[in-house]
Amino acid sequence: MEGLGFSAAHFIIGHKKCEYLHGHNWRVGVTVEGKQDERGLVVDFLELKSLIKKICENYDHRLLLPEKNPSIQRLSSKNSVRVSIHGREFEFPTEDVVWIPVINTTVEELARLIADELVKKLSLYQNVDKITVLVEESPGESATEERRIKT
Repeated sequence: MEGLGFSAAHFIIGHKKCEYLHGHNWRVGVTVEGKQDERGLVVDFLELKSLIKKICENYDHRLLLPEKNPSIQRLSSKNSVRVSIHGREFEFPTEDVVWIPVINTTVEELARLIADELVKKLSLYQNVDKITVLVEESPGESATEERRIKT
């Protein structure tokens, strides 16, 4: 299922070009595999779309910051988020920032993170065996993550 996504800013700490603050219109696609139910469906696309949309809404129109990166220093956090990365300081309104549990906000890490979130939600479906999540930051620049779902 494609056509879902979010717009968000980020930077890749330690990357020569991409350490500068920039944004993307990230696209998210999901493929599910498993046994068809009595209706001939593995998962109702309306239900799957709703799950993906909820995940994407958490990141939409936000700055994504990697909470596991040792190079990022949090300087304050009262009404704003101030950070320092390699001597460069940034300050953002708290509500504009989403700290995500990754080492860097790369397309690979986002695919892994979204796959982890979907596995939790889809584990309730007895007939889903496997999912593949594709995250694309720009046309032709994407990563996929596969997960087996134990039933």
